[in-house]
Amino acid sequence: MLNTPVSNNSRPVIRQPIELATHVGLKTYNRTFGRVEAALFLAEVVAHLQGRASDAYAAEITQVNAAIARELDRLMGLVTGQARWVEQLLKKNPPAGPVDAVGYTQPACVELTMRTPQVRRYAGLLADLERTLRAIDAAWYAGALNTIAQLQGGNLLFRHFQRSCGVIERLARGLARRVRDEGEAPGYRDMLVKRTGQGPALAEAAPAMADEGAGTMTAGEAESLQATEALVADLSAPDHPLAPPAVEPEAGEPGAGEEGAATGPVEGPTPASAPEGVEPVEPVEPERAGDPSTGDAAAAAPSAALAPAEDDPPAEPPAPEAPSSTRRRLREVLGSARAA
Repeated sequence: MLNTPVSNNSRPVIRQPIELATHVGLKTYNRTFGRVEAALFLAEVVAHLQGRASDAYAAEITQVNAAIARELDRLMGLVTGQARWVEQLLKKNPPAGPVDAVGYTQPACVELTMRTPQVRRYAGLLADLERTLRAIDAAWYAGALNTIAQLQGGNLLFRHFQRSCGVIERLARGLARRVRDEGEAPGYRDMLVKRTGQGPALAEAAPAMADEGAGTMTAGEAESLQATEALVADLSAPDHPLAPPAVEPEAGEPGAGEEGAATGPVEGPTPASAPEGVEPVEPVEPERAGDPSTGDAAAAAPSAALAPAEDDPPAEPPAPEAPSSTRRRLREVLGSARAA
């Protein structure tokens, strides 16, 4: 074979040298760095490379990485606090004389290899841990710390680094199980609630699409369109209960036959047009109808005059009078006068 294929499993990495000399610093590196590096690579990179599964769990991937970042913030706060504690301790208890630089029997210079930028934070924490441990040793040799305090200070830092390593591992592996097979590791949900205030921020998984590459509608999509159009036609029909009713003017009313017929004022009959033997009656203004001060009993009590008999079917309520129906009102008043 002339052209030998090569592996395409090549990824960008970051290499950073670090010098470790303290017992706790070397132990922390040996027991935590490889685990944290792999967990961060799993959560930050691998979880995003799973195609549709990554899209379905995009919100949860972001949530888990935010929880991991908060855990690293907590660890940074602890290391910073311990460094300040040693600094203040040396100020309160200055050494009696000059202190020679503390040396170590087996220092090591290691080159950290990282597959994701997030690991650089943990590498920086390891460097801060080493500086703080050396400061504790220096304070111990200067007499500012006794042996028990010196040992407790180093053990406290190691336990917190171990704890953060376990938290990061469980979050990353729990996320990987969710993305891979929608499973859930024990304690994973409780850990997210504790660190982010909510459970897994799940996105709805997108259903598998049939004929995703088709350029025209499938049979099911055409049927769905027909059903939608049928609903549109049904709800748009004029006789549908939801359709607004058409309002038409009554026969004989102004404006029924000719548009704009009732736009001008309609004059009432003059007194000369009244029949013989009947006193002319002035047109009744609509706002004065039913006023007791006019002396018109029927107008004062319209409900009694218009009440139907018990056996008669109830009459439909009269339509409200328009300002242009003064002539009809005059006929009713004249008819009442003849009957009297």
